[in-house]
Amino acid sequence: MNIFVPVHSHKQLETYSSSNVDAVIFSTVFCSTKTQHPLNVSELETLSKKANQLKLPWYLSINRMILQSEWSDLQSEISQIDEYKPTGYIVSDLGVLHYLKKNYPKKTIVLQTDTTITNAYDVEVLLSMGADIVSLAKELTLSEVTQIVERFGSRVLISGFGHQCMSTSNRPLMSNYFKHIQKDVDVMYKRFTLQEEGRAEGYYALQDTHGFHIFTSSVLEIFDEAEKLEEIGLGQLMIDTLFVDDDTILNVIQAFKKETDTEYVKSEISKKYSLSKALYYTPTSAIKVVSE
Repeated sequence: MNIFVPVHSHKQLETYSSSNVDAVIFSTVFCSTKTQHPLNVSELETLSKKANQLKLPWYLSINRMILQSEWSDLQSEISQIDEYKPTGYIVSDLGVLHYLKKNYPKKTIVLQTDTTITNAYDVEVLLSMGADIVSLAKELTLSEVTQIVERFGSRVLISGFGHQCMSTSNRPLMSNYFKHIQKDVDVMYKRFTLQEEGRAEGYYALQDTHGFHIFTSSVLEIFDEAEKLEEIGLGQLMIDTLFVDDDTILNVIQAFKKETDTEYVKSEISKKYSLSKALYYTPTSAIKVVSE
């Protein structure tokens, strides 16, 4: 089972490489969203050289929809970044998938749409359209994931650890809020906590150049489930590093790689973060919130 991990520094590259990570993910300000540490293209060039020296496969995250007005800028940035020899691209937009397969056919393309890939037929049709690997929606139960992995295991990617995105908007809602209450606050790429009336838990929020995003405060953890899925053929797993410290991510990598005791790692992580199985055992349709 291949482990994918986002990185944004030389230290992370060296540390994760020594822990036998299978691939790393880079983000740029233009192409990427839902990250606190996007790179400019010159920074990406430097990190990509290091990754290539380490013989560590790397992918560029293009995890957003691309507007028609942005298309020429996307083509220009990809053309430049392709010179740095990426292994492939992780994309959310079907148009971007089509463009990359047509113009960069030797690159591995991972399609990650967040919420819309929910059954085996979705996976089948998207693979037929040119995706090499397909990332499943995070709203699926373990039973549903298992059925899909049994059919397409080596070409399926799932989220194995991290805060899960609950909602996203193209509008700069956080800066709009502070403007409304007449406060000058730097909100870009900062973590905020939102408290909804009627709920005990808060939610993390982030605004970047592409919009506003809300995340679970708890962290998805599926060490045991991933082991069972790997046994039936799961090929790819993503560790999401957003809002999680590097030492914890290193422990998570080692746990998934079976280089350390999983129960010990869970115990250590639970001292810092609230852990969750997300919807693995509770269908989305079974969750109802009643305001008092």
